[in-house]
Amino acid sequence: MVIIQRFATICTLLILLFSSSTSYANAKKTISIAVNLGAPWAYYDQKKGITGIDVKIIDRVFTELGYQTEFHLLAYNRLMGQFNHGKYDMASPAAFTFKSGTLTDTYLPFEDVAISLTKQSLKINKIDDLIGKRVIAYQHAKSVLGNEFTHIVEQTSYEEMGLREVQIKLLVNNRVDVVIGERRVLQFLMNKLFPNEHITIHQIFPVVNYGSVIRESELAKKFNQELRKLKKSGEYDEILKSWKD
Repeated sequence: MVIIQRFATICTLLILLFSSSTSYANAKKTISIAVNLGAPWAYYDQKKGITGIDVKIIDRVFTELGYQTEFHLLAYNRLMGQFNHGKYDMASPAAFTFKSGTLTDTYLPFEDVAISLTKQSLKINKIDDLIGKRVIAYQHAKSVLGNEFTHIVEQTSYEEMGLREVQIKLLVNNRVDVVIGERRVLQFLMNKLFPNEHITIHQIFPVVNYGSVIRESELAKKFNQELRKLKKSGEYDEILKSWKD
């Protein structure tokens, strides 16, 4: 009888140990991700929480890899600085110089454009048509958009600002003539803030595809593998289309 009791006790302990080990093995590791604040790519929604195109793509990839995601919305200056100081596992988009980490494959088609109020009837077909205009752009736009843009805006009224909503308000209030920024971001904000105001989009810059930067190189490889599957399945295109162009 004693032997049977001991055997039962041992079996119970083994079951508990196995269950504990299995739970530990199945526990999902959390990935901390810094994303640049800017709807529709990444923003806060009262019902959905942090969401957007970039957020959905990253979350979908890591979910398939068995990870939990923890997103942090940051202005780009803070995103760059805090990632470089080791605060996050991943930063997106990676359009900056980073001290350590591995670039992922590209998946963010950013289309920088110039916008103006349609009623102003501005003719802007190339970069040097910005001369003589009052221009405002996002932070670090000169380093992103290249030497030709830098040379041109040195010949006109030009300012860089991180607050996109303020840029749009300055445009509508006739404080600036042109806003430079990512097309989806500017259209999203115009529709939200001034739905009755019409804008003209001047496509004077090429589309640039960005990826992210991940601190661990092996994780970046896994991310790329799963991202390719996402694109091949068609789900990637569906995520892009779920936010209006």
